[in-house]
Amino acid sequence: MEVPSFADLGGRVRDVFKTGFHHGTGLINIKTKSVKRLEMMSDATLNFAESKFNGLMETKYKANAGALLLKWTTEGVLHLGCEFNGLLIKGVDLLSECSYNPETAAKSVKAGSKFANEKINAGCEISKDLNSSIGLLGSVVIKCRHLLLGYQGGYDVTSRRVTKCDVGVAYGCTDIDLHLLAQCTSVPHAYGLSVVYKARPDLDIATEGTYATRDDVRKWIFGAAAKCKIDENSTLRLKFDTDLQVAASFLRRLSYGITLIFSFNVDCANIAGDAHKAGLALNIEA
Repeated sequence: MEVPSFADLGGRVRDVFKTGFHHGTGLINIKTKSVKRLEMMSDATLNFAESKFNGLMETKYKANAGALLLKWTTEGVLHLGCEFNGLLIKGVDLLSECSYNPETAAKSVKAGSKFANEKINAGCEISKDLNSSIGLLGSVVIKCRHLLLGYQGGYDVTSRRVTKCDVGVAYGCTDIDLHLLAQCTSVPHAYGLSVVYKARPDLDIATEGTYATRDDVRKWIFGAAAKCKIDENSTLRLKFDTDLQVAASFLRRLSYGITLIFSFNVDCANIAGDAHKAGLALNIEA
């Protein structure tokens, strides 16, 4: 099994805290995918609360040496990219992409590489906004038995400043996953610790704490959540935090590829207020 990337560390905790919580008057999400040498995928979202339609269409042509990618979004942005698998060094993927927005005339290009196996996951990227700056981004995750050690760094060449300096540590065994994240250069500086415990095959319990500082202001938030699989087609999620926000989500698979999600959030700090939220979402995959 490959080592996850830096962005994927703590994925089990995010699944318990984030997945299935949609707040709005209505949302329809439609995904289609065709898996062949020529792969076509679309992902569209209709938000009734904002009367807004968002989506993308992506086409990928796969060859023995890599793939050619073409992507278009409803914002009018066009992406063209290519990927080469093991062309220069076995196991190393080379990536490149350029994008163009006809409405704003914004153009950007980026190139990078990644390598992943059972011991390490490393990647680097250089991006250039043709109207402004050059950015560098790199990350590495190393596996030592059940421990994952990760670092992510970013640098803006134009302004000569460090944009990212994040450290992540994850520990996983049979029933417990632990994730520690320190974002040392973000604004605000943030430090987080999260733990997820599989109490039963159908029950995950997670806790998450975040401490952030900005100038002389300091804030910490602690939350707890649970994910319970009621049956093969139904999942219930509950969570609360020290900001007195209580939320619940119920996911029901109606048939293959069709899922209905109902969720709500109650602001217990202001019960008489209008900050309470509820949402109904329909996910369609084909």
